[in-house]
Amino acid sequence: MAVSTTAGDVDVAVVGGGIAGLSAAHALHRLGVSYRLLEGSPRLGGVIRTEREDGFVMEAGPDAILAQKPAAVDLTRELGLGDRLIPTNPAQKTVFVLHRGRLLPLPDGMMLGVPTRFAPMVTTSLFSWTGKLRMAAEVRMRPRPDAGDESIASFLGRHFGKEAAERIGEPLLAGIHAGAPEQLSMLSAFPRFVEMERRHGSLIRAMWKAPRPKAGAPAAFVSFPGGLQELADALAARVQPAAMVDRPVRALRPAPGGWEIESGGGETLAAKALILALPSRAAARLLGAVDAGLADALGAFRSVSTAVVYLGYRRADVGHPLDGYGVVIPRGEGLRASGLGFVSTKFPGRAPEGHVLLRAFLGGARDPDVLVDDDDALVDRAAAECTPVLGLRGAPVLARVFRWPHATPQMEVGHTARMAWIDAQADARRGLYLTGAGLRGTGIPDMLADGARQAHRAAAWLAGRAAPANGQNR
Repeated sequence: MAVSTTAGDVDVAVVGGGIAGLSAAHALHRLGVSYRLLEGSPRLGGVIRTEREDGFVMEAGPDAILAQKPAAVDLTRELGLGDRLIPTNPAQKTVFVLHRGRLLPLPDGMMLGVPTRFAPMVTTSLFSWTGKLRMAAEVRMRPRPDAGDESIASFLGRHFGKEAAERIGEPLLAGIHAGAPEQLSMLSAFPRFVEMERRHGSLIRAMWKAPRPKAGAPAAFVSFPGGLQELADALAARVQPAAMVDRPVRALRPAPGGWEIESGGGETLAAKALILALPSRAAARLLGAVDAGLADALGAFRSVSTAVVYLGYRRADVGHPLDGYGVVIPRGEGLRASGLGFVSTKFPGRAPEGHVLLRAFLGGARDPDVLVDDDDALVDRAAAECTPVLGLRGAPVLARVFRWPHATPQMEVGHTARMAWIDAQADARRGLYLTGAGLRGTGIPDMLADGARQAHRAAAWLAGRAAPANGQNR
Protein backbone atom coordinates (compact mmCIF):
# COMPACT_ATOMS: atom_id res chain seq x y z
CA MET A 1 0.00 0.00 0.00
CA ALA A 2 1.27 3.47 -0.79
CA VAL A 3 1.72 6.13 1.84
CA SER A 4 -1.20 8.54 1.95
CA THR A 5 -0.17 12.13 1.21
CA THR A 6 -3.58 13.78 1.17
CA ALA A 7 -6.43 14.03 3.64
CA GLY A 8 -8.58 10.94 3.70
CA ASP A 9 -8.76 7.43 5.02
CA VAL A 10 -5.56 5.66 6.08
CA ASP A 11 -4.76 2.42 7.80
CA VAL A 12 -3.07 4.02 10.82
CA ALA A 13 -3.12 7.48 12.35
CA VAL A 14 -0.12 8.34 14.50
CA VAL A 15 -0.80 11.21 16.91
CA GLY A 16 2.36 12.83 18.20
CA GLY A 17 5.55 13.68 16.32
CA GLY A 18 8.13 13.17 19.06
CA ILE A 19 10.77 10.50 18.71
CA ALA A 20 8.36 7.64 19.52
CA GLY A 21 5.80 8.88 16.98
CA LEU A 22 8.48 9.37 14.34
CA SER A 23 9.72 5.84 14.98
CA ALA A 24 6.20 4.44 14.67
CA ALA A 25 5.61 6.33 11.42
CA HIS A 26 8.95 5.23 10.00
CA ALA A 27 8.18 1.59 10.81
CA LEU A 28 4.76 1.87 9.14
CA HIS A 29 6.46 3.40 6.09
CA ARG A 30 8.84 0.46 5.88
CA LEU A 31 5.98 -2.01 6.33
CA GLY A 32 4.04 -0.42 3.46
CA VAL A 33 1.10 0.51 5.69
CA SER A 34 -0.69 3.74 4.82
CA TYR A 35 -0.56 6.25 7.65
CA ARG A 36 -0.82 9.88 8.61
CA LEU A 37 1.28 11.53 11.35
CA LEU A 38 -0.29 14.48 13.18
CA GLU A 39 1.82 16.77 15.38
CA GLY A 40 0.37 19.67 17.36
CA SER A 41 3.49 21.86 17.35
CA PRO A 42 5.18 23.49 14.33
CA ARG A 43 8.06 20.99 14.32
CA LEU A 44 8.77 17.26 14.55
CA GLY A 45 11.17 15.73 17.04
CA GLY A 46 9.62 16.51 20.42
CA VAL A 47 12.21 17.07 23.15
CA ILE A 48 15.06 16.44 20.72
CA ARG A 49 16.14 19.91 19.69
CA THR A 50 19.60 21.28 18.92
CA GLU A 51 20.28 24.99 18.73
CA ARG A 52 23.41 26.91 17.76
CA GLU A 53 24.51 30.38 18.79
CA ASP A 54 27.87 32.11 18.30
CA GLY A 55 29.67 28.82 17.75
CA PHE A 56 28.05 27.05 20.74
CA VAL A 57 25.99 23.89 20.12
CA MET A 58 23.25 23.30 22.69
CA GLU A 59 20.89 20.37 23.20
CA ALA A 60 17.57 21.56 24.60
CA GLY A 61 16.67 18.07 25.76
CA PRO A 62 18.69 14.83 25.78
CA ASP A 63 22.31 15.21 24.75
CA ALA A 64 23.42 11.65 23.94
CA ILE A 65 22.29 8.21 22.81
CA LEU A 66 22.98 5.15 24.95
CA ALA A 67 24.79 2.98 22.42
CA GLN A 68 24.47 -0.23 24.45
CA LYS A 69 20.79 -0.37 23.52
CA PRO A 70 20.82 -1.18 19.80
CA ALA A 71 17.60 0.44 18.59
CA ALA A 72 19.04 3.93 18.12
CA VAL A 73 22.41 2.99 16.62
CA ASP A 74 20.80 0.45 14.27
CA LEU A 75 18.30 3.05 13.06
CA THR A 76 21.05 5.62 12.66
CA ARG A 77 22.88 3.28 10.31
CA GLU A 78 19.70 2.51 8.40
CA LEU A 79 19.16 6.25 7.89
CA GLY A 80 22.65 6.62 6.46
CA LEU A 81 24.03 8.46 9.49
CA GLY A 82 26.30 5.72 10.79
CA ASP A 83 29.48 7.51 9.78
CA ARG A 84 28.26 10.67 11.52
CA LEU A 85 28.23 9.10 15.00
CA ILE A 86 30.75 10.58 17.41
CA PRO A 87 31.65 9.05 20.81
CA THR A 88 32.00 10.80 24.11
CA ASN A 89 35.52 11.92 24.98
CA PRO A 90 37.44 8.72 25.83
CA ALA A 91 40.34 10.56 27.51
CA GLN A 92 38.44 12.63 30.08
CA LYS A 93 35.42 10.65 31.21
CA THR A 94 35.49 11.22 34.97
CA VAL A 95 32.18 11.92 36.70
CA PHE A 96 32.51 14.07 39.81
CA VAL A 97 30.35 14.08 42.92
CA LEU A 98 29.90 17.25 44.93
CA HIS A 99 30.60 16.34 48.55
CA ARG A 100 30.77 18.99 51.27
CA GLY A 101 31.44 21.63 48.65
CA ARG A 102 34.31 19.74 47.00
CA LEU A 103 34.40 17.90 43.69
CA LEU A 104 35.45 14.29 44.25
CA PRO A 105 35.81 11.84 41.34
CA LEU A 106 33.47 8.91 41.28
CA PRO A 107 35.71 5.94 42.19
CA ASP A 108 37.12 4.18 39.16
CA GLY A 109 35.19 1.03 38.24
CA MET A 110 31.83 2.27 39.52
CA MET A 111 29.00 1.43 37.15
CA LEU A 112 25.79 3.32 37.88
CA GLY A 113 26.71 3.36 41.56
CA VAL A 114 27.83 -0.27 41.76
CA PRO A 115 31.50 -0.66 42.80
CA THR A 116 33.34 -3.28 40.75
CA ARG A 117 36.86 -2.58 42.04
CA PHE A 118 37.82 -2.44 45.70
CA ALA A 119 41.12 -0.51 45.50
CA PRO A 120 39.53 2.78 44.32
CA MET A 121 36.87 2.39 47.02
CA VAL A 122 39.53 2.10 49.71
CA THR A 123 41.28 5.30 48.68
CA THR A 124 38.29 7.54 47.94
CA SER A 125 37.27 10.18 50.47
CA LEU A 126 33.71 10.18 49.16
CA PHE A 127 32.66 7.63 51.79
CA SER A 128 33.42 7.07 55.44
CA TRP A 129 35.12 3.83 56.50
CA THR A 130 31.80 2.64 57.90
CA GLY A 131 30.18 3.36 54.55
CA LYS A 132 32.94 1.56 52.66
CA LEU A 133 32.63 -1.55 54.82
CA ARG A 134 28.86 -1.52 54.38
CA MET A 135 29.24 -1.33 50.59
CA ALA A 136 31.81 -4.15 50.57
CA ALA A 137 29.44 -6.37 52.55
CA GLU A 138 27.05 -6.32 49.57
CA VAL A 139 29.12 -9.05 47.96
CA ARG A 140 27.61 -11.54 50.46
CA MET A 141 24.00 -10.96 49.39
CA ARG A 142 22.26 -14.06 48.09
CA PRO A 143 19.81 -14.36 45.18
CA ARG A 144 16.39 -13.01 46.06
CA PRO A 145 13.15 -14.32 44.59
CA ASP A 146 10.76 -11.85 43.06
CA ALA A 147 9.58 -9.73 45.98
CA GLY A 148 7.66 -7.13 44.01
CA ASP A 149 8.52 -3.55 43.20
CA GLU A 150 10.37 -1.12 45.45
CA SER A 151 11.88 2.33 45.28
CA ILE A 152 15.39 3.18 44.15
CA ALA A 153 16.18 4.37 47.68
CA SER A 154 14.98 1.12 49.24
CA PHE A 155 16.79 -1.09 46.74
CA LEU A 156 20.12 0.73 46.99
CA GLY A 157 19.84 1.05 50.74
CA ARG A 158 19.43 -2.72 51.09
CA HIS A 159 22.43 -3.37 48.90
CA PHE A 160 24.91 -0.65 49.81
CA GLY A 161 23.61 1.22 52.83
CA LYS A 162 22.22 4.70 53.43
CA GLU A 163 25.47 6.58 52.80
CA ALA A 164 25.95 5.16 49.31
CA ALA A 165 22.28 5.60 48.46
CA GLU A 166 22.37 9.28 49.42
CA ARG A 167 25.76 10.22 47.95
CA ILE A 168 25.60 8.26 44.69
CA GLY A 169 22.29 6.48 44.23
CA GLU A 170 20.09 9.55 44.60
CA PRO A 171 21.97 11.96 42.33
CA LEU A 172 23.10 9.34 39.81
CA LEU A 173 20.16 6.94 39.40
CA ALA A 174 17.21 9.06 40.50
CA GLY A 175 18.86 12.10 38.92
CA ILE A 176 18.61 10.53 35.47
CA HIS A 177 14.83 10.83 35.83
CA ALA A 178 14.87 14.11 37.83
CA GLY A 179 12.89 12.22 40.45
CA ALA A 180 12.74 11.37 44.13
CA PRO A 181 14.57 8.12 44.95
CA GLU A 182 11.94 7.26 47.57
CA GLN A 183 9.24 7.21 44.88
CA LEU A 184 10.83 6.04 41.62
CA SER A 185 10.42 2.36 40.75
CA MET A 186 13.56 0.28 40.55
CA LEU A 187 11.73 -2.34 38.48
CA SER A 188 10.59 0.17 35.87
CA ALA A 189 13.62 2.46 35.82
CA PHE A 190 16.44 -0.09 36.20
CA PRO A 191 15.04 -3.58 35.55
CA ARG A 192 18.52 -4.89 34.78
CA PHE A 193 19.56 -4.43 38.42
CA VAL A 194 16.42 -6.20 39.64
CA GLU A 195 17.22 -9.14 37.37
CA MET A 196 20.83 -9.17 38.63
CA GLU A 197 19.56 -9.45 42.20
CA ARG A 198 17.15 -12.22 41.29
CA ARG A 199 19.90 -14.28 39.65
CA HIS A 200 23.01 -13.40 41.64
CA GLY A 201 21.93 -11.63 44.80
CA SER A 202 24.93 -9.34 44.90
CA LEU A 203 25.14 -6.67 42.20
CA ILE A 204 28.91 -6.59 42.68
CA ARG A 205 29.18 -10.30 41.92
CA ALA A 206 26.85 -9.90 38.96
CA MET A 207 29.08 -7.17 37.54
CA TRP A 208 32.15 -9.34 38.06
CA LYS A 209 30.54 -12.15 36.08
CA ALA A 210 29.40 -9.91 33.24
CA PRO A 211 31.61 -9.84 30.12
CA ARG A 212 34.23 -7.10 30.32
CA PRO A 213 34.30 -4.50 27.54
CA LYS A 214 37.07 -5.34 25.11
CA ALA A 215 39.83 -2.90 24.29
CA GLY A 216 38.59 -0.56 21.60
CA ALA A 217 34.93 -1.32 22.39
CA PRO A 218 32.46 1.36 21.22
CA ALA A 219 31.71 4.22 23.58
CA ALA A 220 28.72 3.90 25.88
CA PHE A 221 27.21 7.17 24.61
CA VAL A 222 27.25 8.77 21.16
CA SER A 223 25.90 11.82 19.37
CA PHE A 224 26.43 13.67 16.08
CA PRO A 225 28.61 16.65 15.13
CA GLY A 226 25.47 18.73 14.66
CA GLY A 227 23.73 17.34 17.74
CA LEU A 228 20.86 14.90 18.11
CA GLN A 229 18.73 17.04 15.83
CA GLU A 230 20.46 15.18 12.99
CA LEU A 231 18.65 11.98 13.97
CA ALA A 232 15.27 13.69 14.39
CA ASP A 233 15.64 15.51 11.06
CA ALA A 234 16.59 12.32 9.21
CA LEU A 235 13.53 10.52 10.59
CA ALA A 236 11.29 13.50 9.84
CA ALA A 237 12.52 13.57 6.24
CA ARG A 238 11.51 9.93 5.79
CA VAL A 239 7.94 10.49 7.00
CA GLN A 240 7.46 14.08 5.83
CA PRO A 241 5.06 13.30 2.95
CA ALA A 242 2.59 11.83 5.42
CA ALA A 243 3.20 14.28 8.28
CA MET A 244 1.00 17.22 9.27
CA VAL A 245 2.57 19.67 11.73
CA ASP A 246 0.75 22.41 13.64
CA ARG A 247 -2.27 20.11 13.70
CA PRO A 248 -3.24 19.54 17.34
CA VAL A 249 -5.80 16.79 17.68
CA ARG A 250 -9.00 18.07 19.26
CA ALA A 251 -11.02 14.89 19.60
CA LEU A 252 -11.00 11.14 19.04
CA ARG A 253 -14.08 9.10 18.25
CA PRO A 254 -14.48 5.37 17.77
CA ALA A 255 -16.20 4.85 14.44
CA PRO A 256 -17.38 1.93 12.34
CA GLY A 257 -14.26 0.35 10.98
CA GLY A 258 -11.85 2.28 13.17
CA TRP A 259 -11.37 5.81 14.46
CA GLU A 260 -12.14 9.40 13.57
CA ILE A 261 -9.47 11.96 14.48
CA GLU A 262 -10.52 15.61 14.49
CA SER A 263 -7.60 18.01 14.15
CA GLY A 264 -7.18 21.70 14.80
CA GLY A 265 -7.01 22.39 11.09
CA GLY A 266 -10.66 21.45 10.74
CA GLU A 267 -9.93 18.09 9.10
CA THR A 268 -11.39 14.81 10.25
CA LEU A 269 -9.19 11.86 9.45
CA ALA A 270 -10.53 8.32 9.35
CA ALA A 271 -8.16 5.52 10.30
CA LYS A 272 -8.55 1.82 10.96
CA ALA A 273 -5.99 1.90 13.79
CA LEU A 274 -4.66 4.61 16.09
CA ILE A 275 -1.24 5.00 17.70
CA LEU A 276 -1.13 7.64 20.43
CA ALA A 277 2.52 8.69 20.79
CA LEU A 278 1.95 11.32 23.44
CA PRO A 279 2.83 12.20 27.03
CA SER A 280 0.45 10.35 29.32
CA ARG A 281 -1.41 13.53 30.33
CA ALA A 282 -2.09 14.46 26.71
CA ALA A 283 -3.20 10.92 25.89
CA ALA A 284 -5.50 10.97 28.91
CA ARG A 285 -7.19 14.19 27.74
CA LEU A 286 -7.93 12.74 24.32
CA LEU A 287 -9.20 9.43 25.69
CA GLY A 288 -11.43 10.97 28.35
CA ALA A 289 -14.55 10.79 26.20
CA VAL A 290 -13.62 7.35 24.86
CA ASP A 291 -12.62 5.36 27.95
CA ALA A 292 -12.77 7.16 31.29
CA GLY A 293 -11.01 4.36 33.17
CA LEU A 294 -8.09 4.24 30.76
CA ALA A 295 -7.88 8.04 30.73
CA ASP A 296 -7.85 8.20 34.53
CA ALA A 297 -5.05 5.63 34.74
CA LEU A 298 -2.91 7.51 32.23
CA GLY A 299 -3.67 10.84 33.85
CA ALA A 300 -2.53 9.52 37.24
CA PHE A 301 1.07 9.19 36.06
CA ARG A 302 3.13 12.06 37.44
CA SER A 303 5.63 14.19 35.58
CA VAL A 304 7.96 16.93 36.75
CA SER A 305 9.13 20.21 35.27
CA THR A 306 12.77 20.96 34.57
CA ALA A 307 14.95 23.73 33.23
CA VAL A 308 18.25 23.35 31.38
CA VAL A 309 20.56 26.35 31.71
CA TYR A 310 23.55 26.73 29.36
CA LEU A 311 26.47 28.93 30.31
CA GLY A 312 29.30 29.69 27.89
CA TYR A 313 32.58 31.07 29.29
CA ARG A 314 35.97 32.04 28.03
CA ARG A 315 38.28 29.18 28.98
CA ALA A 316 40.51 31.61 30.87
CA ASP A 317 37.56 32.48 33.16
CA VAL A 318 37.07 28.91 34.41
CA GLY A 319 39.42 27.74 37.13
CA HIS A 320 38.51 24.05 37.05
CA PRO A 321 40.18 21.92 34.33
CA LEU A 322 36.77 20.45 33.37
CA ASP A 323 38.51 17.10 32.96
CA GLY A 324 35.40 14.95 32.90
CA TYR A 325 31.79 14.71 31.80
CA GLY A 326 30.32 16.67 34.68
CA VAL A 327 29.13 16.70 38.28
CA VAL A 328 26.25 15.00 40.08
CA ILE A 329 24.97 16.88 43.13
CA PRO A 330 23.33 15.05 46.07
CA ARG A 331 20.33 16.72 47.70
CA GLY A 332 22.28 17.07 50.93
CA GLU A 333 24.51 19.71 49.33
CA GLY A 334 21.59 22.14 49.47
CA LEU A 335 21.78 23.36 45.86
CA ARG A 336 18.92 23.74 43.40
CA ALA A 337 21.00 22.23 40.59
CA SER A 338 21.04 18.43 40.48
CA GLY A 339 23.90 18.25 38.02
CA LEU A 340 26.41 20.21 35.95
CA GLY A 341 27.51 18.98 32.54
CA PHE A 342 30.88 19.82 31.00
CA VAL A 343 29.41 19.89 27.50
CA SER A 344 32.52 20.99 25.61
CA THR A 345 34.57 18.24 27.26
CA LYS A 346 32.04 15.49 26.69
CA PHE A 347 31.71 16.03 22.92
CA PRO A 348 33.96 17.87 20.46
CA GLY A 349 32.81 20.98 18.65
CA ARG A 350 30.31 22.18 21.25
CA ALA A 351 32.07 25.49 21.95
CA PRO A 352 34.16 27.88 19.83
CA GLU A 353 37.93 27.96 20.21
CA GLY A 354 39.05 29.35 23.56
CA HIS A 355 35.65 28.82 25.19
CA VAL A 356 33.82 26.16 27.20
CA LEU A 357 30.15 25.26 27.50
CA LEU A 358 28.45 24.21 30.76
CA ARG A 359 24.97 22.85 31.32
CA ALA A 360 23.10 23.05 34.64
CA PHE A 361 20.05 20.93 35.43
CA LEU A 362 17.39 22.52 37.62
CA GLY A 363 13.94 21.47 38.79
CA GLY A 364 12.53 17.98 38.96
CA ALA A 365 11.35 16.50 42.24
CA ARG A 366 14.06 18.47 44.05
CA ASP A 367 12.73 21.87 42.93
CA PRO A 368 9.20 21.39 41.57
CA ASP A 369 8.45 25.12 41.24
CA VAL A 370 11.54 25.88 39.16
CA LEU A 371 9.62 27.34 36.23
CA VAL A 372 8.09 30.07 38.39
CA ASP A 373 11.40 31.95 37.99
CA ASP A 374 12.09 33.90 34.82
CA ASP A 375 15.06 33.11 32.59
CA ASP A 376 17.31 35.78 34.10
CA ALA A 377 16.72 34.40 37.59
CA LEU A 378 17.49 30.85 36.45
CA VAL A 379 20.71 31.97 34.77
CA ASP A 380 21.76 33.88 37.89
CA ARG A 381 21.04 30.86 40.09
CA ALA A 382 22.94 28.46 37.85
CA ALA A 383 25.95 30.79 37.60
CA ALA A 384 25.94 31.41 41.36
CA GLU A 385 25.96 27.67 42.12
CA CYS A 386 28.60 26.89 39.48
CA THR A 387 30.97 29.69 40.50
CA PRO A 388 32.42 28.29 43.76
CA VAL A 389 32.42 24.74 42.42
CA LEU A 390 34.23 25.48 39.15
CA GLY A 391 36.10 28.66 39.97
CA LEU A 392 34.21 30.88 37.52
CA ARG A 393 35.21 34.49 37.02
CA GLY A 394 33.08 37.20 35.50
CA ALA A 395 29.86 36.89 33.55
CA PRO A 396 29.18 34.22 30.94
CA VAL A 397 29.52 35.19 27.28
CA LEU A 398 26.45 33.07 26.51
CA ALA A 399 23.43 32.17 28.62
CA ARG A 400 20.43 30.20 27.40
CA VAL A 401 17.49 28.57 29.18
CA PHE A 402 15.30 25.74 27.92
CA ARG A 403 12.09 25.13 29.85
CA TRP A 404 10.33 21.79 30.02
CA PRO A 405 6.99 22.00 31.89
CA HIS A 406 5.79 18.57 33.05
CA ALA A 407 8.02 16.92 30.46
CA THR A 408 9.89 14.36 32.58
CA PRO A 409 7.75 11.31 33.43
CA GLN A 410 8.06 9.67 36.84
CA MET A 411 7.87 5.88 36.75
CA GLU A 412 7.02 5.37 40.40
CA VAL A 413 6.70 2.23 42.51
CA GLY A 414 3.93 0.05 41.07
CA HIS A 415 4.35 1.48 37.56
CA THR A 416 4.86 -1.90 35.87
CA ALA A 417 1.63 -3.30 37.34
CA ARG A 418 -0.31 -0.18 36.35
CA MET A 419 1.05 -0.41 32.81
CA ALA A 420 -0.03 -4.06 32.59
CA TRP A 421 -3.60 -2.95 33.38
CA ILE A 422 -3.40 -0.06 30.88
CA ASP A 423 -2.09 -2.38 28.17
CA ALA A 424 -4.95 -4.80 28.80
CA GLN A 425 -7.51 -1.98 28.57
CA ALA A 426 -5.97 -0.63 25.37
CA ASP A 427 -5.83 -4.10 23.83
CA ALA A 428 -9.55 -4.51 24.52
CA ARG A 429 -10.21 -1.53 22.24
CA ARG A 430 -9.76 -2.62 18.67
CA GLY A 431 -6.90 -0.86 16.95
CA LEU A 432 -5.64 1.34 19.83
CA TYR A 433 -1.92 1.46 20.65
CA LEU A 434 -0.05 3.62 23.16
CA THR A 435 3.58 4.69 23.20
CA GLY A 436 5.65 7.57 24.55
CA ALA A 437 8.11 8.43 27.27
CA GLY A 438 7.33 7.09 30.71
CA LEU A 439 5.07 4.23 29.64
CA ARG A 440 7.49 1.36 29.01
CA GLY A 441 10.73 3.22 29.45
CA THR A 442 12.49 6.50 28.81
CA GLY A 443 15.43 7.61 26.71
CA ILE A 444 15.89 7.70 22.96
CA PRO A 445 16.60 3.97 22.36
CA ASP A 446 13.59 2.97 24.45
CA MET A 447 11.29 5.35 22.60
CA LEU A 448 12.54 4.28 19.19
CA ALA A 449 12.07 0.62 20.10
CA ASP A 450 8.60 1.07 21.58
CA GLY A 451 7.34 3.30 18.78
CA ALA A 452 8.41 0.70 16.22
CA ARG A 453 6.90 -2.08 18.33
CA GLN A 454 3.48 -0.39 18.36
CA ALA A 455 3.66 0.07 14.59
CA HIS A 456 4.36 -3.64 14.13
CA ARG A 457 1.51 -4.50 16.51
CA ALA A 458 -0.86 -2.30 14.52
CA ALA A 459 0.27 -3.81 11.23
CA ALA A 460 -0.18 -7.34 12.59
CA TRP A 461 -3.70 -6.50 13.77
CA LEU A 462 -4.59 -4.99 10.39
CA ALA A 463 -3.36 -8.16 8.71
CA GLY A 464 -5.50 -10.30 11.00
CA ARG A 465 -2.58 -11.66 13.00
CA ALA A 466 -2.13 -11.64 16.74
CA ALA A 467 -0.25 -8.51 17.79
CA PRO A 468 3.06 -9.09 19.59
CA ALA A 469 2.85 -8.52 23.32
CA ASN A 470 4.02 -5.30 24.90
CA GLY A 471 6.98 -5.35 27.27
CA GLN A 472 9.83 -3.39 28.80
CA ASN A 473 12.31 -1.92 26.35
CA ARG A 474 15.31 -2.55 28.58
